[in-house]
Amino acid sequence: MSQTRAQLEAWRQQNPGLFRGLQRAISQAEGTWRADQPGYDILFGGGKFNDYSRHPDRVVRTPGYASAAAGAYQFMPDTYAEAARELGLKDFSPESQDLAMLYKARQRLLPAGGLAAITKEGALSPQLQAYLAPEWASFPTATGGSAYGQPVKRSSQISAWFDEAARGAGQNATQPAAAAKKQDAGLGLLNKFIDFLGITGGLRNLGPQSSLGRPAPVDYSEKGFSVDPGADLLVDLYKSNRRDNQTEALAESEALAQLQRNQAAMEQAKTQLLAQAISSFGDPVKLIS
Repeated sequence: MSQTRAQLEAWRQQNPGLFRGLQRAISQAEGTWRADQPGYDILFGGGKFNDYSRHPDRVVRTPGYASAAAGAYQFMPDTYAEAARELGLKDFSPESQDLAMLYKARQRLLPAGGLAAITKEGALSPQLQAYLAPEWASFPTATGGSAYGQPVKRSSQISAWFDEAARGAGQNATQPAAAAKKQDAGLGLLNKFIDFLGITGGLRNLGPQSSLGRPAPVDYSEKGFSVDPGADLLVDLYKSNRRDNQTEALAESEALAQLQRNQAAMEQAKTQLLAQAISSFGDPVKLIS
């Protein structure tokens, strides 16, 4: 797998809402959005194809236009061939089309920082749309027109499509993640108590060993890797592992302190109960004799 493809897949995984927003904004602007999904089998002009083994490379003529664009993002054959070569794509499947779309979007957005520009803004602003306009004719340039003299969508409409899709995907991804994080925190603290008591097995393997959340994963999608990507990656991994160790040590210290407080409270309660029991029998010396 090429480094570029790995970066694109990492960005997509770490930003599901933004990826979904790009899918809809580009597909709907290009007229291929179908049943709340990108139309991966759409030809220029609205026709369909059923062979995903390769780009159809079929010229379709409509009044005033002729084009071989195809797929959810209306790739021209040469454009898709470039992306496929760079990413190692072997077909024209929906997965391959999505990766090619990210590749071309990142390429056009490089003057603004690549896909990281979308991550930073959390939106597809008119300025970012203008960067994408030379790739997708339906996107408006900075002056509001088309880079190719074709009809364009309004910038506000494209932004609305992006925002709606991004919010929907973000909610679906956030709710389960929040519940899982809460469960992991509880199980992690429970495991610390079990470890302290010397119990093994059982609930030991149900959750992480720390009651604290782990640091967020490092995003390599837009690092650039200008000198030595391997060295940069090793440094980041070392720092991440060091943060994990510090988090584990802090969690262990917290659990131990809590246990010590509980033990002190139990000893105090036992002393009070013993005193109450002795006093209920009067003089303990007389009782023993």
